[in-house]
Amino acid sequence: MKLFRKRERALSQAQEQRAGKIAAALLARQRKTADYLNRRTELISGKNWMLLLIGFCTVFGSYCIYLLIKAFH
Repeated sequence: MKLFRKRERALSQAQEQRAGKIAAALLARQRKTADYLNRRTELISGKNWMLLLIGFCTVFGSYCIYLLIKAFH
């Protein structure tokens, strides 16, 4: 039963060009953001990253356990 089948339409040349420009702008912005974040974190050592990860997991894991306990009381 193909009641809600989506029809495929080809894009016009102008639409293809516009989509390409939008995609290029998004990729450029993504690259710029990634470079910024890499510059901000390049001085953090692997040991510090591991400590941050353990701290993050501990804090949010504890919060989830707290919410579970609170849900049953």
